Amino acid sequence: MKSNGRRARERLMDRGFDPDHAIGDSGTTDSIDVATFYDILGRMAASEKAGQSPTYSLARLALRAGLPSEAADTLFLAYNQQSAEEAGHGDKVFGNAYFSMGGVAPGGEHSVFGEGDDVASVLNPRDDPSENERSLGITAARIGGIETFALQYLFPLVSKLCDRWDHPIGRDLARQIRDVVRPEESRHVLIWRYVFHRTIAPKGPARVDEYLQNTNAGRTQLAAPAFDRPTLERMLGTGAPTARQLLGKERVS
Repeated sequence: MKSNGRRARERLMDRGFDPDHAIGDSGTTDSIDVATFYDILGRMAASEKAGQSPTYSLARLALRAGLPSEAADTLFLAYNQQSAEEAGHGDKVFGNAYFSMGGVAPGGEHSVFGEGDDVASVLNPRDDPSENERSLGITAARIGGIETFALQYLFPLVSKLCDRWDHPIGRDLARQIRDVVRPEESRHVLIWRYVFHRTIAPKGPARVDEYLQNTNAGRTQLAAPAFDRPTLERMLGTGAPTARQLLGKERVS
């Protein structure tokens, strides 16, 4: 049987790409070849798509977490929208670029997070609202850790590679990251902030410490550096975003 790497190289060549073509200055430490970039796109497509299922489940869990109606409704709408946006990032943005280079539809095995349904299965609402609220906070923190790293590092990295490649696929992907993905991902980080201020901070230091630990657990999935307490506090800000900001109807000042 052919290895995945060999099949990938053959698919690239079938589409007219040289797998060994250097993106960036050849021989430098930050240069990669087209085959490596292709692999990154496949993993990004699968990983973004994997976020659809748990965020869909979080939307439903928010309604069963005993939250004030305003917070419950806000989180339902925000997570429901995020679920659709994650699917779009995976399928329409990174997935389309990957497919254009010869890729097949990436599955959960390509995702750094595993199968989205595996994560979502632990988010089925229970009879006790306090258990649902705790599960919501833990999962929101972990997803927030992933989203913050994607926004600060992964998307800028892919955009930089697209600029260096100077290919129509790369130029279109860079535009979509700038115009679609990053604005939406910024709102996803706002949900992480909203959950903290509305459901975690009022419960005291122990729950704040737990939120920090779970945020860093999410970042660990991407081998990202952990946040210390001052960094967490700076990124969370001093108050919850508004519902309109979470849904992209109002700019964040």
